[in-house]
Parts: sequence; structure tokens; C-alpha cells
Amino acid sequence: MSAAPDTNALTIYLGRPNLRPEDLIPDSSSVPVYPLHIGEDTQANLYVQPSAEKPPDWAGLFAGHIDPSVFGKNRSTGAVLLAKRDSGCFALTFGTGRFLIDTDKCEDRFGLKVTLNCIGEGTVRSIEKHSLDVLLRHTREQASRDATPREFGFDVEQDLLRAVTGKPTDTSSFGQRMSGADSLHITLPFRLAELPDLLNSIHAKFIDTNYRTKYPWIDQIAEVRNPALEAKLDDLLMRGLAAGDLDRVWMAVPQIISWTEVRGFRFPTRKRSPEYEDIHIEHFLKTPGYTKEENAAAIKQRRVVAIDHDGRDRYQWSAFRCTYAELEHEDRSYLLTGGKWYEVESDFVKETNKAFERIPNCEITFPAFHDGSEAAYLARVCADDNKRFALMDQKDIFIAKGQSPIEFCDLFTSDGDIVHVKRYGQSSVLSHLFAQGLISGECFRGDKNFRAQVNKLLPKSHTLTCINDGPKPGQFRVVYAVISDREGVLQIPFFSRLNVKNAAKRLEMYGFRVAKAKICVDHAYSKTAKFRLRAPARGVGSVPTKLPIHKKGA
Repeated sequence: MSAAPDTNALTIYLGRPNLRPEDLIPDSSSVPVYPLHIGEDTQANLYVQPSAEKPPDWAGLFAGHIDPSVFGKNRSTGAVLLAKRDSGCFALTFGTGRFLIDTDKCEDRFGLKVTLNCIGEGTVRSIEKHSLDVLLRHTREQASRDATPREFGFDVEQDLLRAVTGKPTDTSSFGQRMSGADSLHITLPFRLAELPDLLNSIHAKFIDTNYRTKYPWIDQIAEVRNPALEAKLDDLLMRGLAAGDLDRVWMAVPQIISWTEVRGFRFPTRKRSPEYEDIHIEHFLKTPGYTKEENAAAIKQRRVVAIDHDGRDRYQWSAFRCTYAELEHEDRSYLLTGGKWYEVESDFVKETNKAFERIPNCEITFPAFHDGSEAAYLARVCADDNKRFALMDQKDIFIAKGQSPIEFCDLFTSDGDIVHVKRYGQSSVLSHLFAQGLISGECFRGDKNFRAQVNKLLPKSHTLTCINDGPKPGQFRVVYAVISDREGVLQIPFFSRLNVKNAAKRLEMYGFRVAKAKICVDHAYSKTAKFRLRAPARGVGSVPTKLPIHKKGA
């Protein structure tokens, strides 16, 4: 009787279709290779990175004080086994061998799909996710027992599942535990002669779509990490910009900023560039000294700078990171936000758009924005109509010691409208607005102490009568108002539409009505650009000069 095979930990990648095995090793000519024949029909090559001995990296900290030999030497060995099968080229990495392969040429989410098809629905032990919320968080969470993704607080409409670990239903074939992201990690008793059958089983799980039965949301949104596809989408975007096709392309501030510290925005070049109140794709494409085609082609190299009131650079980003786009390619929908491309299932896009359109438009006509900040605008609105509006901006409420303060809203009306206002921005900016409304609504609905503190901050004309008993269903309405100088109806990025859809759904469950509103920007105010004159000799400061500009849209 032969001895039982040793237990081995395997890390497996799958190359993209139509690649030669050696394409996965960029420096294959400089790495020793050992041909192997495994089973009856599998030819494989083992690439072994020669090991090297050296002191640990941190030993340099003590250079000149202690002889490096005191710390000894580390030996690192890496290897990659490339096995070609009819189903594709597999790469098994050992030690530091993962650094030998070009992971950009490997299948995205290969290990994730295999794992989801292998594990039981309630046998998840850890997940890694990317949350498309205000913080754009990357988190890894581990449970003390087997669980479902939802028990990790996974939001199927706002979280991207990046990796998962769980227990396979077939432990004899895949071991007691497996983890999957782009690569697959399994640990099981294993002989090299069994490799062909194992790879066949793994590939069958990769192409299987049964995971969609248990996890139908998994393919709704996926980050594009195929370099060739990214390059194609970038090219389509630049061609569209050069051709003036701007229907679903716009620019926005990509992070939450302190608007009171910002005087304007510029697109710096060697030529003098004007300063604008906000950033728009039309302004970028009309930067002086360059053609529209040249600006479109340089969108990844050019920058956007926010200027403070002393004329200094306060924030800066790449123009590409500030660009939002929605486009179709080969019958698929793609979104650009925060400098990253995402593929979104077309039916999911349609469903989200319909839900956003179903949120009623607020009938209140808010005054046009022509103020230097949100705070100044809100103060002016209340001063002009204090019978209707009560100012609640920057009036923080602490509901528990040690917790962050909560702002009830920006404006509260005599009709019971809880209005939250934010200047237009990319998804991460507007997500903060929707989260603020949701958290405030939860506290207002469920916390008597919170309602009492709100009442103390309101003028007598707007005081509440529901302190003890709580609000009745439909008594109050949460209004999300976005300051935007984009022409037409309110348009916000897809992930923002998704966020407000989810926020509205939860607020309605708490008994609130929900509405959306667009606050227009004063026409003349939005069309004013400022050119800073060149400083005269001898260090005399520059003088800002305002000039009107023509603007087709936002």
C-alpha cells in the first residue's frame, strides 16, 4: 500500500485565452526551466528562481552600529509550474514564484468564481470587499463560524466582492478550506501525477455559472482589471471627447473638500489658464494653447488644481480621476469613476435608473446658487424666507459620549421637509450626502433624545410636536438637494443613483417620504472665469481679472 500523499498548499492562476505558457513569465529567458511530463497528456515547465542569500532588509537600520552578519541571512526560493491543458494555461506558484508571473495576463476573478461554485452558501469564513460608498473602503472581514455574505454586512448593491474563503461541499476533491480572488488557494493531500485531473475539475468550476443561483448579484458590478480592455475603454473615451460627444461624460471634484477654502479651479499648462468656479469637461477641452484633440489625448497627464483664497494650490488631482463617463462597448455597459473603470450589468443599470426616476422631484423652488460656499447659500435662503426655512447647517448633535456628531439637516421647512444640500461631485462626494440623510433619519425616527436636541436647535416657529411618540408615517419628508449648473434635469453618476436608491428605500421603511431636488447655479455666476495676470517684474503680486466665457452646457 502506497503512503498517503503529503498535504500541499497550492496557489493557482489561469492565463487568459490564446496565450502561450511562456507569455505568463515576462523574463522567462533568464529563469532556469525544467520540462516535466505529468500523466499521459500534460506537458509542463517548472521555472525556478535561483535563491539568493542576503541580510534582512531591516538590517540596514543598524548599519555602522552592528555588524550585519549578526542578523544572519535569509534565503528565498520561488518557482512557477506552467501546465498547458485544452482548457487553458495554468500557473501554480510556490514561495516567491508569484513575482515571476505577469498577473495582468491572468483571468480576473478566476479563483473567486471557482470558490463560489465550490463552497456552501452558509460556509463563508472571510470575505474581502470594496465598498462603493463615501469612503470607497477596501476591507477584509473574518467570522468565528461559518456564515453567509449577508451576515458580514455585505451590501449586494454597493459592495464588490473581491475575495472569499469557505468550506467546499466536496472536501475530498478540494480540501477543507479554499480561498479565491484572482488566484485560487487550496490545501489538500496531493501528488503531482494527480495534477491534470485537479486542473480539469477546477476549470469546470470556473466556467460553471451555478454560482449565480446562490449569488445572483455577483456579476452586477465588476472592476475592470484587464489592461487590454482598460486601454480600449480609455481610447473610446478620448475619441469621444475629441469628437465632442459629451452627452454622458462630465467632470466633478473626486473627493470631499472644504469649499470654504477654495476660490476656484484651474487646468494648469505652460500657457495662462483661466480659473473657474467649478470644473467641467468643456472647460478642460478648451484650455488655452491646445486643441480639443490634444487635451482629450492628454487627459491622463493633465491635472486639475483647486486654488485657495491666497492663490495657492489647495488640492490637486489628475484630470482623469475627475472625469466621469458612461459608455457602451460590445453590448456591455462601463462606468468610469475615480480613475477606475467598472463593468455593470445592463439590466442592473436599467433597474437603478428606473428607481432613481421614481423618486419624486421636490416642488420647492430653491433660489439659484451664487454664493462662495454652501454655508453662505443656506444662510441666505433662510434670511430671505425665515417663515418657511429654518437654518440647521453646522448645528451638531451628540447622541452618545465619544461618538461623532450628527447634523440633523441643512434646512428644515415649516411643512416638515428635512433638506440636505450638497454641491455636485463624483460618487464619493454625493454618497456622503445620502449617508447623512439616512443616518439622520434613523436617529430622528428611533431616538427620543435626538428629537429633543433637534427641537432645542429649531426656532419656535418650527418646533416639533412628536418628541415623545415619534414621527407618524408620512409626516416628514427627506429631500436630497444637489447644487448643479448642469443644464436640464438633475443628473448624477450611476453609483450615486444607486446610493440614493438604497437610501430612499430604507428611509421609506422608517416612514419618511423622500424627494430629490436640483438647485441651479446663477447663469452669470457659472459663466465667469478669472484670469490671473502675470506678475510684473520685481515681485509685484498678480491681480485677478474676471472675464465672461461662453459655455454650452455643464
